Parts: sequence; structure tokens; C-alpha cells
Amino acid sequence: MRICITGTCSQGKSTLIEDFLKEWPNYETPKKTYRSWLKDNHSKKTTKDVQWKILNSMVDELQRHGKGDNVIYDGGPLDNAALTLWAYSNKVEEVDDDFVKKSISVVRESLKFIDIIFYIPITRVSPLEYDTEDFLRDKEKGLVDENFRVEIDNILKATKKDWDTNPESKFFDPHDKPAVIELFGKPEERIQMIKLYLDVEIEKFDVFLSGWQDSNL
Repeated sequence: MRICITGTCSQGKSTLIEDFLKEWPNYETPKKTYRSWLKDNHSKKTTKDVQWKILNSMVDELQRHGKGDNVIYDGGPLDNAALTLWAYSNKVEEVDDDFVKKSISVVRESLKFIDIIFYIPITRVSPLEYDTEDFLRDKEKGLVDENFRVEIDNILKATKKDWDTNPESKFFDPHDKPAVIELFGKPEERIQMIKLYLDVEIEKFDVFLSGWQDSNL
């Protein structure tokens, strides 16, 4: 199963992946990602060149894994698309119509390499408690911009609605698109929600495999 954790910054994606790997140790997560070479010119400081390099780095990583692999990604193509659209709406230099169309076309194809996207939205019903050392350190350094976080989340919410309602989506191929599932609550509650979906998928695979083996005895 190829899983991607998506959400705006400071939504607990990395923490969720750490908890996930403790619960499902048969999964792995890439040790090196675009963050390995990315420095200070990301988020609000992103550029056309950075967005394109990140997207290509993501695609390269996605293509390394097949349907039979158990892998979980911290961020993915939808996160890249959301930031590209934010950069376009905020008139970031060189992020124009042509670049947005090119990027979304690549995102659409790359999503075929993901089976499930777990999306962590900002929600008033179950807000995230920001008590991690990383968050407090970033906030102290002035690296947490609440308006920016909300703007990116609004774009991701729009793509989720697009997945739900639009058969002509530019982001998702209706014949080959990943499931997009929202997660809420505290870290332990998110893991319990994932179990509702992931364990069912594993059980389906086990039944299929058992039936296949019986028919080939």
C-alpha cells in the first residue's frame, strides 16, 4: 500500500508518520526527500524553479515503489500543487498560467502512484494542540505564519471537494485516482481512524491471497 500524508504546515504530518511506523513496522518512509536539499527558499519564499524541482523529486520517489510496496510519504503532489496555486494567486515571479497547467498535469499523473491520501485539515471541531518542541521552536523563530497555513489549507480543501464532486477534475483521473480520507483529532485518534481503513484493506488482500492459493493447490 502506497500512502501519502497531506496537509498544510504544522499539522502534525511528521508526528503522524512516526506514530504510523510504530503501529505498522512493515511500512517504510523515504529517508531522503526534497527536504534534504531544500533550504530557506520554500513555503512563502518559494519560486517557480523550487516548485518544479520539488515536484520532480516527488515523482522520482513515487516511481521507485510499486503497488506491492508498503510505503508512507510525508507530503506529496497535492501539497506541491497547493503551494504552486498559492504562489500563482500571490503573483510570485514566473509562476504563470503555463507553469500552473504544466505542474497540475504532472500532479494528476503522479497521483496514480498513490493508493491512499490521508489529509489532515484545519478544523474547529478538533483543533490540533500545538505543544511539540518543533512547533514551539519554529514559532519562536517566526517561521509559523498562521495566515499562510490557512490559505494553503483552503486550497487543499478545494482539491478535496474537487475529488468528491467533479468528474472532470484537473487534479484526479476519475479512472485511476487514490482514495482521499480526512483525519481529525489527537495523534492517537488519528491512528485509530487510519485503522478503520488500512486494516480493512489488508484483510481484503489476505482474503484474495488465500483464495488464490486455494485455487492453485
